[in-house]
Amino acid sequence: MATLLSIGDRRTTFAHRRRLAFGSASRVQPVASRGRGGRLVASLLLLAGPTTASGETLADAIVDAYRSNPRLQAQRAELRALDETVIEALSPYRLGAQIAGNLNYNERRQRGISTEGFTLFEQRTIGVALTVNQLLTSGGRTAAQVSAAEADVLSGRERLRELENNTLLQVVDAYVSVRRDQQLIAIQLRAVESYDRQVRQNQSREREGDLARTDVSQAQAQLFIIRAALAQAKANLEQSRSRFATLVGRNPGALDTEPPLPGVPATSGEAQTLAADDSPVLWQAKLAEKASRHRIAAARAERNPTIAAQGSFGYVNPLGFQSRDLGSNVGGGVTFTLPILTQGVVGSRVRAAIAAQQSAGFQIEDARRSIAAGILNAWNQTVTAQEQLSAGMAAIQAAEAAATGVRRGFGEGLRSNFEVIDSEQRLLNAQVLVVNARYGQYLGQATLLAFIGRLRADALVWGVTPYDPTNNLVQQRRSQIGPYVPFVRAYDKLSVPSGRSRDAPVPAPVPTPQMLATTAAAPGGPLASDLPDLPQSSTTKREIVQ
Repeated sequence: MATLLSIGDRRTTFAHRRRLAFGSASRVQPVASRGRGGRLVASLLLLAGPTTASGETLADAIVDAYRSNPRLQAQRAELRALDETVIEALSPYRLGAQIAGNLNYNERRQRGISTEGFTLFEQRTIGVALTVNQLLTSGGRTAAQVSAAEADVLSGRERLRELENNTLLQVVDAYVSVRRDQQLIAIQLRAVESYDRQVRQNQSREREGDLARTDVSQAQAQLFIIRAALAQAKANLEQSRSRFATLVGRNPGALDTEPPLPGVPATSGEAQTLAADDSPVLWQAKLAEKASRHRIAAARAERNPTIAAQGSFGYVNPLGFQSRDLGSNVGGGVTFTLPILTQGVVGSRVRAAIAAQQSAGFQIEDARRSIAAGILNAWNQTVTAQEQLSAGMAAIQAAEAAATGVRRGFGEGLRSNFEVIDSEQRLLNAQVLVVNARYGQYLGQATLLAFIGRLRADALVWGVTPYDPTNNLVQQRRSQIGPYVPFVRAYDKLSVPSGRSRDAPVPAPVPTPQMLATTAAAPGGPLASDLPDLPQSSTTKREIVQ
């Protein structure tokens, strides 16, 4: 048990946990001034998104999801069910006892040889006995099965940790998605107001003969396009809100600005190293492979002898139902069993266990490659988003200056209506770029933490009491009656066969691989539209099932 707990508690801890700092500010009102400085400040504040002094924080969402998310709760229950496999695997080591009583009556009629007719024979018995049995050794089979069950439990704990990281990643994604969509809606609303004002100005100047109808139509077309984008942004917001409600268990309110995530690695190499040490996906695969090796040993141990002791004590009256005639009965013995011919079953189980271990070994390598690729992509997403964010902020400043100049020139008759629309669209694109880049940067960092295994509630939020996956198994093992378990298990371990596997067969290497030549023409011609007439089968579904 000490080994099981030490392996289960070997996760990385973070001594530098701290309370997350959540920034807050008052809600920003649009700036009406058309000056470069005023419009630039308004753009940057709109990109920051609406916040309130007492809004909901990311920590609130994480804590609520960690406590009540149904997927997490279901996985914790599955782990508690998996804990019972250890209890069941240890059951042969425990002392077994049962009380059996009997009350029998037997009547037999038999024709005698020297007498005519039938003679009646009656038999009455009564008794009660206590039987105790104790396994002395199973040839190492039970010890290997217990080790396999313990490895399965450890793998299940890593599966729970993986789900916790994935769930909190979805919570972070939903949180920042709601804020992103709110910011995009604010940008689109601002653009609609600007283009609506542009349309009204163009219509006024058209009536004065200063602009053509084409200029008005251009502004109207751009206004309708922005309104369509606004409608899509509103739909995206509702979708993000529904994802938030599904994960957290309630609709989002006014969300504060997301804080910096703690524990983000400084380099891609550091992230790869941390994942190799503590990734729940990788540890889950490693522990599953360890369990498969123990199952190889358990299968081989089926060829070993088993020894069990049994004793009984009771009272029996073989001649009647009178309790005063009950006599004591004591018995005991040791049973030795050695399989000789197993009809090929044991050998087949050993080969199947070896094949399962080979599969588990390949899954470790697959997990390692997937994690490495995922970390690389998440890191690149973070770096790219940071570059896009810097470029987008500079683009906003340049686009704001250009839009101000073009708008002034349009009022003086030096710039065309098309230039005004183009400058406004360029500013809008820059603002949308900054919002999406900020979202991508934050989500990339959260994805990095999830791959490493650091996106846990207790590693993100101060004061969270983490769910203890070891507590249930500890309590259940303490509640079992087995005074001889430590001694029998220690003796049984001496007989555990090797769990060594062998290398899986792989295809032979090809010195100079080349594609096979073909003379067939590439598919061409008109599109196919008709299916051939398929014959109706005379076999009914019931016949197939049978």
